[in-house]
Parts: sequence; structure tokens; C-alpha cells
Amino acid sequence: MGERWAVILVSILKLILVGLNTIVVASIVGVVALFDERAAYRMCQLWVRINLLVGGVRVRTRRLATLDPKMPYVFMSNHRSQFDVLAVIVALPEFQLRWVAKVELTRVPVFGWALRRSGHIIIDRSDTTQAVRSLRVAELRMREGISVMIFPEGTRGGPDGHLLPFKKGGFMMALDTGVPIVPMAVRHSDKVLPRGTWRIASGDIEVVVGAPIPVAGVDREELVRRVRAFLLEHVSPPHDVEAGRRVAMEVR
Repeated sequence: MGERWAVILVSILKLILVGLNTIVVASIVGVVALFDERAAYRMCQLWVRINLLVGGVRVRTRRLATLDPKMPYVFMSNHRSQFDVLAVIVALPEFQLRWVAKVELTRVPVFGWALRRSGHIIIDRSDTTQAVRSLRVAELRMREGISVMIFPEGTRGGPDGHLLPFKKGGFMMALDTGVPIVPMAVRHSDKVLPRGTWRIASGDIEVVVGAPIPVAGVDREELVRRVRAFLLEHVSPPHDVEAGRRVAMEVR
């Protein structure tokens, strides 16, 4: 019983420290972004590293190809946990990322205010006109050399790791701008912070960064197929036999 309460107290302490870090850094980011968005993003990177340290979480990254930090990309990742955001930022330290985020996140006190101020692309799925306008803003950002990060599933997947259907907006954005897509697979983030819980567990998150997928001369459905195939191959570890069977069934 004593050990159980110790775990709960540690979890509460982690949550409090993450919350305080978020309030302080988000407040500063919102102000700094008024003058220098790039500097504000570097502060976001610091926020991420502090939260990972507090949570006892380490991010291990493996890149399958060289990426040019001076070039924009559309990064696409699977989504299982709130810690996916932190893992991706650490995995791509040399890039200025702007997230395509759902409008609901802007309603989070302090954090949502900083999200809007720091140049991220806010999508309101209930308003098609606004959503299209936001994607056009993202295209302009990419022409300025800024990379965009998207969770094509649109929300966090279930506990079985099964990929949800992909939203098509990010693929159309890549086609319209000619910017390559870079698929990314995030593993074990759902063990650190599963959906529906507030307890942060210490552990490792693995991120596999794929090779850029050129979009010129490729139709949307083929791009969707390639990104999905990459995620199905890399999200589950090779020794996970049951996951392997699921992957084979989905690719068929």
C-alpha cells in the first residue's frame, strides 16, 4: 500500500511541475513571439526538454536518411499520446516546426494563448472555409522555409495501436506546395502517458524518421498509401508478432 501511494505522489508531483513549467514558459513564449517567432520556438524546445526531464522520459531517434535543415518539409507522424508532440520536437532539433493543431487546443488556459501567438496553424474542422484558409496560411509558411508537422490521423489512436483513417488536408498541402513529406513513427509514447490518464511513467520513446517522399508527379492516394505503409512497418517493434500480423492484413 505504501509503495502504491508513493507512486501516486510522484505522479502528482510530476504533473504539478509540468503544469508550472507550461504556465511559465507559455506566458513567455506568447510575448516573445510578438517580436521573434523563431526565438519563441526555441523556448518551446526548452519547455519540451524540461518536461521530459521532469517525467523521467528519454527520446531515442533513428534517422533513415539525411534531412536538409534549410529546406521545408511536411512531417507526418502517428499519434498515440500527448507526449508525441514532445518526442517529435526533440527528434527534429534543427527544424523550426509549426503544428497543424485543432482549434480545441486553443481553449487550454495559457497554453492555447501561446499556441495562437507563436504562428501555429489552427484548424476548425467544423468550419470548412476556415480550415481551407488555415491550410493556405501553412503553405505560405512553408514558402518561408518553415516546416509543418501534422498528425494525419487527426486525433490520438486507440490503445491497440491501430492506425485511424488519414485526413487528406496535409497531403493536399504538400501537393500544392511541392514540399516533400517525411513520415515519422513514434513508439512507446502510449506507455509513458496513455490516453485517458494523467500519470506520467518514466521510460523511453523511440522516433524513427523516414526518408523524404517527393510529391511531384504522385497523386494524393499514392502519397497516403506510402505514408501509411511506413507507419505500419515502423510503429510496431519487429518482435511484436501480433502487430506484425495486423500490419500484413492492413497492407493487403
